[in-house]
Amino acid sequence: MSKHALINATAFETRLVITDDGRIDEVFIERTQTRSLVGNIYLGTVMRVLPAMGSVFIDIGRERSAFLSQSDIMPSIHQRQDEHSTQSKLDLRLFPKVGERIVVQVTKDEISTKGVRVTMHVALAGRYLVYLPTSPQSVGVSTRIGVKAHRNKLKAHLMALLDRTSLVGGVIARSTCKRAFDDETLVKMGECMQAELDHLCMLWADISQARTQASLQKAKHALLYQELPLAERALRDIITDDIKSVWIDDKTTYQQMLRASHTFMPSIASAIYHHDKPTPLFAQSVPDKYHLSVPNIETQLADALLRRCPLPSGGYLIIEHTEAMTTIDVNTGSFVGQSKTNSQSKASMNVAYETNKEAVTAIARELKVRNIGGIIILDFIDMDELTHRQTVPDMLAQALKSDSATTNITQISKLGLIEMTRKRTRPSLSDELCVSCPTCHGTGRIKSLQTVAFEILRSLMSQLASNTSFKKPNVTIQVNQAVADHLSSHQDLSNLQKITNSSIHLSINTTYHQEQYVILVE
Repeated sequence: MSKHALINATAFETRLVITDDGRIDEVFIERTQTRSLVGNIYLGTVMRVLPAMGSVFIDIGRERSAFLSQSDIMPSIHQRQDEHSTQSKLDLRLFPKVGERIVVQVTKDEISTKGVRVTMHVALAGRYLVYLPTSPQSVGVSTRIGVKAHRNKLKAHLMALLDRTSLVGGVIARSTCKRAFDDETLVKMGECMQAELDHLCMLWADISQARTQASLQKAKHALLYQELPLAERALRDIITDDIKSVWIDDKTTYQQMLRASHTFMPSIASAIYHHDKPTPLFAQSVPDKYHLSVPNIETQLADALLRRCPLPSGGYLIIEHTEAMTTIDVNTGSFVGQSKTNSQSKASMNVAYETNKEAVTAIARELKVRNIGGIIILDFIDMDELTHRQTVPDMLAQALKSDSATTNITQISKLGLIEMTRKRTRPSLSDELCVSCPTCHGTGRIKSLQTVAFEILRSLMSQLASNTSFKKPNVTIQVNQAVADHLSSHQDLSNLQKITNSSIHLSINTTYHQEQYVILVE
């Protein structure tokens, strides 16, 4: 496995691609005018409170109100300490009042018609730690660090860190701390943790001061903290220790990342390079220093927007997005398999199983590359053997372990379906790069030429039937070129002219799409 990070930065857009053995593994895109809001901290005004739905809507200066769920509401200190209140009463008291100004942090970007999701549980992230300034004093460890002994050792170290600093709030060790499995490594990492925690405390102090100033100015809403731009944020959240090199094609961004690397990831500083060749970074293979045969990145990005995803042996996936969920259908395609027996059913069974195994790897990758989230239905090819039906979900769970997003999967059903969810915190690649088709309005289908032609003829017959003039009607039909060709090649139009004693002319409008037409009767 050879992983590299490639960054294409311009004044209007930054694109970050993580490649793994020559194939795109993850894609991050940030456009200057539509930067992600996740991580931003706002002072907002409560506009609506719906206790029955556990919902609060807050004005943070966006077109749509931000959504605050009951689980994301932070109780005040006196409410936490009020032991005499019952849980039901406490829940009602926690809801902020309409008109109240509160500090919230964005946890999920706007998706479709939904506004941003926010929380009152502020979290300031570093590379090793997450500081929770508004939470009770506590320590936690990322669930991705699964070894109990390592978790206990990290917790003890964090408790000692809190005791030394008398810090208010909580601290969580991120998954980057999983390397601290021995005392020597933990001591070295502990120095970085201490410096990082000091930095995060200073950042919170700046945010608190900005909140005070906004309150004094009686602002209804204010941006208190804006998350780092993608290139710098990548060093903190995206680029891991197994990435061998980082290549940037913009000199300014390259220099910014070099400076940021000393704060977030000093070990990667010597592996950050400036791509200054005439061939664009995303239009060539990974730089020659590592001699990797990586396909053109631009081509791979274009392929990631297609419905059809090919599998190595000739099968393919069909990926469909709907408002409620995403469906992925597995097909054998041209894969017929090989069987050493004369049993056709045995060969067919092997083809289904082998295709499904290939599909598991492809699905895990496509979910990351396309950043597909929410409810996902996987339609695998039917398998008769029980062992095969048990193996495929296990393989999928294993393949998804490298995914940073939280996933949950079910066992395969009798129909060959697996239901799963993948946490969605930002728009999918398709949502970021595409808009709904103005012709089909996002359905992916338009009326056939024959359907449009017959619709025109029916409409024309209706208009001519209601014509009370004694003059011979002159009819002009403005249509798309393809529809005009279809009408001209059939006898229906000429027959209609004879029946209605009218003169019909076709006028081609090159700006019309296939379903557009206008009928003018004089």
